[in-house]
Amino acid sequence: MAWRQHGRANVSRNSPRAWAVCDDCGFLFNKEDLQFQYEWFGARTQNTNFLKCHRCLDELQEQLRVIVLPSDPVPVLNPRPERYSVDNNPISPIGVSFGTMTQAAGLDAAFDSNTNKPMFMSAVQYNSINGPNTVGRSWLGINPNTGQGIIANRFQVWAPNDAKLFGGGAAAYSFQGSNTPIGFTTISGGTTAGTIGETLDVMVTATTFYLYHQFVLTGDGINSVSVAQLKIYSASSP
Repeated sequence: MAWRQHGRANVSRNSPRAWAVCDDCGFLFNKEDLQFQYEWFGARTQNTNFLKCHRCLDELQEQLRVIVLPSDPVPVLNPRPERYSVDNNPISPIGVSFGTMTQAAGLDAAFDSNTNKPMFMSAVQYNSINGPNTVGRSWLGINPNTGQGIIANRFQVWAPNDAKLFGGGAAAYSFQGSNTPIGFTTISGGTTAGTIGETLDVMVTATTFYLYHQFVLTGDGINSVSVAQLKIYSASSP
C-alpha cells in the first residue's frame, strides 16, 4: 500500500481517508486524527464543537469548573478556643495598674481577662502586709473632657484556681475609690469565704467619679494574698 504525505495528512489511493483542517492551527490532517475539544461548563464537561489536532488540544480549564462545597462540619461540643483577644491585647487598654501585689505575674495579671488561672500567673504578695494589700486601676487620662475618672457600680474578684484570696482563710476586704493616690474612701466591704478559687461579685451604689479604684485585702504579715482577676464596671462613659 503506497502512502504519500500531503500537509500533515496521509494519502493513499487504495485506502482513501477524509481530510480536515484543525480549527486551531489550520494545518491539514486526516479527519480521524482530529479530536473534539471539551471544556468545563458548570459541574460537567461539554463539547465545544472545535476539532483540533493533538498539538492544539487543550487540557480542561479547572477555573471554569463549578466547585461543589461540602456541607458545614458538625460544631465542636463544649469548645475551648484560643484566647486571641487576650493574646493580642493581654492588658486592658483602659487605665494603669497600681497596688502592692507585685509578685508572681504582677499587677497587670489581674487585668488580662483570664479569670481561671493558678497563683503563679496572678497578682500576688507572698508575705502579705499586716494591713491593707491592694490591687487597683488608675483612670487618669481616660476622660480628657472632665478629668473625672469613672463611677464604679460593680466589681468582681477571682481567686486563683489553686489558692485563696488570703492564704490564711477568711479575711476582710473592701473596694475603695479616690481622686489622689492616697486617702481612699471605702465604697463597699465584707469578708471573704476563705476558699480556693473564690469569686466575689458585688454591686455597689456609687454616684461619685473617682480617678482611682482599688480592691483591698487585709493581711497578717505571714500568709499570702493573691488576685487572679479584678473587673471594675463603670456606670459612666469615659
